[in-house]
Amino acid sequence: MSDPGGFGPLAMDDREPIGPYRIVGRMGAGGMGVVYAGIAADGARAAVKVIHPGLAADPQFLARFVREVELLSRVRGRCTVSVLAADTAAMPPWLATEFVPGPTLSTYVQQNARLQPDELLPFGLDIAEALTDIHRAGIVHRDLKPGNVILSASGAKVLDFGIARALDESGLTGTGALIGTPGWISPEQYRGDVADTAADVFAWGALMVYAATGRPPFGTGAPDVLAYRVMSVEPDLSEVPAPLHDLVRGALAKDRTSRPTAYELLDQVTALTSGTKPMPPPPRGRRLMVPLWSAAAVVAAVAAAGAVFAAGSRGTPEALRSPSSSPAPTYEESPQPDPGDTSDEAATANESPEDAPSTTEPPKRRTSTPTMRASTRHADAGVPCASDDSILRQVAALNGGSLPGDAVVARKRCVGRWVAAELDSPEVGGIDLIAKRNATRFLGGEIGSNFCSLESRPALLASAPAAIRAFLCPDGFR
Repeated sequence: MSDPGGFGPLAMDDREPIGPYRIVGRMGAGGMGVVYAGIAADGARAAVKVIHPGLAADPQFLARFVREVELLSRVRGRCTVSVLAADTAAMPPWLATEFVPGPTLSTYVQQNARLQPDELLPFGLDIAEALTDIHRAGIVHRDLKPGNVILSASGAKVLDFGIARALDESGLTGTGALIGTPGWISPEQYRGDVADTAADVFAWGALMVYAATGRPPFGTGAPDVLAYRVMSVEPDLSEVPAPLHDLVRGALAKDRTSRPTAYELLDQVTALTSGTKPMPPPPRGRRLMVPLWSAAAVVAAVAAAGAVFAAGSRGTPEALRSPSSSPAPTYEESPQPDPGDTSDEAATANESPEDAPSTTEPPKRRTSTPTMRASTRHADAGVPCASDDSILRQVAALNGGSLPGDAVVARKRCVGRWVAAELDSPEVGGIDLIAKRNATRFLGGEIGSNFCSLESRPALLASAPAAIRAFLCPDGFR
């Protein structure tokens, strides 16, 4: 494989190689370090993040980097960036992740204004699947924003777990600082509460508004102004397409107990794309009664937000506006669509001119459709199968869960082509779209050209683990 072109030149002091990777260029640099384009001996490309030596010598910072590597290694999913290798004991320490060609959502919107209407649902589905995988691993991302989402040819991917938190850890940093990017932080975080999975769902809603309109849902401005809007002003969703409107509004609810979970997002967006009825949500515990915040409390939280982000503020904060006097405010706009972004976005974007889409065309997505539709009984393979959504429940049981997201995980981890094809049966009903999407997006055109043949399908079925066949085909396999 030839070297990927379009990267910045290597500096004189850039060391080479890093671990097993031959360094061919700089992808970017920021406050934490440098991200290089690397190539392994087998030709596989990687994004290699190398921490600045000065930061690596700080035990507290090094502990954070080690945690980032550990958390990122927990997540396994199609819509997240995977860890390939790391050496946190090296000097300086480094982390290699998969190379994902494509622009960040922030860069794409700068060049193209917004996503096209027919791209919004697939985008929302990808981010919901990423959050499902992240939360399943017991992690809260805490910094989901346009600069941390890559638009690749196969779909959107979430990256940058630099400030992610395990659910069993304390919510704030050691200094009690507010974590995240102004304008993308949930209302409860501004109030001083711990960021949990509901904060990521709020960020999902904010991303959907940004992707649909090209503007952040609460506009741009000084951190204290953004804090006030997030806590007290309803976002303007007038330009969000009708099918997504209610779901986005629910994700952006001020009360976090009113937001759907990532699992429910995945199910509901899936239902939107197919026109089917989403599965009922799992039973929830009694909702907490959240009192309305007084004006004094809001002002106090706004003042705290201004203090926390003072170092990143630009200009003089504008006058705060009351929600009653501005029910649908017109926000101050900025040519930078990801305000307050202090992350190493350029360093982690994995962009290169040869791979990134042009400024006039969106990334091409695989659109091949499986030609095989499973029936209640496969005559050619002789396999009787269930005719209702019991297949979904059986697959979910393999992973100890009961939600639609478990079917996605089961398909990727142990079931593979057989389950993806079987779930694509019209008889399955409400979950048909999950199967179609899995078979089309994950398997691509291969399922249409190979899986449908009488010669290859029995062999693929035979390769499925016995436990899987027992769940899917209780009447036997022959």
